[in-house]
Amino acid sequence: MATPSGRNVLRLSAALAALLPFATPQAAAQGADRWAAHETEARASLPAAQGETKVTGATLSCEAQRWRLDLALSEGTRPAAGGAVIEVDRRAFEVEVAAAADGGLTLALPRAAIEPLKDGIRMRLDFAGALDEAVGDAAFALRGSRIAITAAQERCSLRDMSAYTPVTFTPFSSYMALARELRKDDIAGFRLSTASEPTLVAAMAEFDGGRRVLFTRLCGSSWYYGASGCNITGFAPDGDNWRAVYDTENVHLHTDPKAVTDGWPDIVTLPARAQGPGLVWRWDGNAYALKGELPEEPEAEAGEETAAQE
Repeated sequence: MATPSGRNVLRLSAALAALLPFATPQAAAQGADRWAAHETEARASLPAAQGETKVTGATLSCEAQRWRLDLALSEGTRPAAGGAVIEVDRRAFEVEVAAAADGGLTLALPRAAIEPLKDGIRMRLDFAGALDEAVGDAAFALRGSRIAITAAQERCSLRDMSAYTPVTFTPFSSYMALARELRKDDIAGFRLSTASEPTLVAAMAEFDGGRRVLFTRLCGSSWYYGASGCNITGFAPDGDNWRAVYDTENVHLHTDPKAVTDGWPDIVTLPARAQGPGLVWRWDGNAYALKGELPEEPEAEAGEETAAQE
């Protein structure tokens, strides 16, 4: 039997090292320059900060569909609140900075910054005034950010919707027969395309003045109904008939009793998979039309209503 040469032994050792990246100090050092998702929580650890800064660690987290960046600072650093600019490659986002109870800093990130962070190369924190003097600007590589942020998105909880009225679907609604009649063509089309039966549920939402919408949800395969695997269509009475006045893929559905147009409250939706912005649908005189994104903060909603009234 031939014995391995010294050169082959070196090659074998190198191959084993490649298969066991965490077994060498060099590989451990390489791992420190990547974003890392937490195994079970909606947060990710950033790599070490670059530049002359007092930032010793950073974590991006998501809760109730709101994102924040927490910064740990070297011992003895006592910064106050202030402003900062987050630069992601060539895009800039102004943020407010708050002092945390543990002596660090907390930055509320706008939702618009999340996709650039996933696609970018480098993020830089540009602090202003006293914050800049106390902390110093910091930069972070964005290597591995897409995987880490996506994992956090998938685990992020839904935002607080206690100010809205949920639309609850059930297969036991007394309107199931009507729902099946209204969706009979859609059901037949699904059967023809898939040789299977879709799942139907219904929910009746009733408003002032006798106005009401029968929401119906059909679920089947994702290739037929889109990524969510379901379609929601809402019907309103029109004389002796019913007509479609709302149509989307599957969402978490709510109505807004505070925003009413011609007696019809706004419809507010959240993504079924807890990713992406909430949306607002408003009555346009004939049906519900997309108005825009649901504001991130309650204060923004109040400001928007004031501006609309003026």
